[in-house]
Amino acid sequence: MKQWSTRIAALADLRAVSGREAAAAKAICHQLQTQLPEAETQCKDGSVILRLAAAEHKPHLMLCAHLDQVGFFVTDLTEDGFLRIGQVGGIDRRLLLGQPVVIYGAEPLFGVISILPPHLLKGEQAVPSEEQLCVDIGYGSAAELKDLVRRGDTVCFAAACKPLQNNRLTGSALDDRCGVAAVLAAAEQIAAVPESERPYRVSVVLSAQEERGSRGAKLAALSLCPDIAIAVDVTFAMSPGETPHGCMTLGNGPAIGISSVLDESLSQALINTAKQHAIPYQLEIMPDGTGTDADWLALAPGGAAAATVSIPLQYMHTPVEVLDCSDVAQTAALLSAFALGKETKE
Repeated sequence: MKQWSTRIAALADLRAVSGREAAAAKAICHQLQTQLPEAETQCKDGSVILRLAAAEHKPHLMLCAHLDQVGFFVTDLTEDGFLRIGQVGGIDRRLLLGQPVVIYGAEPLFGVISILPPHLLKGEQAVPSEEQLCVDIGYGSAAELKDLVRRGDTVCFAAACKPLQNNRLTGSALDDRCGVAAVLAAAEQIAAVPESERPYRVSVVLSAQEERGSRGAKLAALSLCPDIAIAVDVTFAMSPGETPHGCMTLGNGPAIGISSVLDESLSQALINTAKQHAIPYQLEIMPDGTGTDADWLALAPGGAAAATVSIPLQYMHTPVEVLDCSDVAQTAALLSAFALGKETKE
């Protein structure tokens, strides 16, 4: 699993706060031109779109994982040299005090989120309001910051990925760079098979702005018009204090989604594929929406059969997300097996 850990970490350590994915998208496009030279690759609206060559008459299968991550924008510079920040996406503010961050201004700058003195807390308040969040980068006045940081610059957690025991990996932005790693590995496995033997015309979308309304997935669905779309994202894994209901288990394989907004026959086909190829899997029951790009991919022009394949993740949207690399490897195996095989029936 070391190869998987290295691959996931390299992607997760790119920085792409939702709405500011262009640099990460460009870096990935550059890598893909070497890894998959036969594929058509482009960066568009912060997303990465990759098309594997195939006959136009074949059904179009889209594999989608989101490229963006939660983070912050600089909202103001205080007179005494601190940065005010506003969060992009859902972040648990309980974890923020004293957290190391990187500000992407004129050049990357290291900083820490300020710790509020106890006498400034209100009553029993243990969680700062968003208005109270400040970043200290070591300066004492706004004048010293003027050529370094501007309002609108992005701020990310400084935590780099680190291996844990038992095939586990921790870091920020594993949501959803582990999904990106899985779909790109699946694309490599699909591309290794002669085009004439592939039942589908396959495209891969690494979508922008999933954390802020799935704009990248919406645009991709409109422009690519897939017949089948599989969103690869993360889902909640069991952690201390959780109950098994609604949570997956690390190391037990990807979670295949069952939902009123997903195509029932496609979900069953993924289950059948997992069984046929002895790929471990779990079921994620989501009676309403999925909260992923799949909710929008289903609305491709003419309609698309949509499904989710999700990777269990602990401590989502924190600097210390944790996954099991074997789940990512099994996700890639399931996607490629489905894309290269005919739908199985029980």
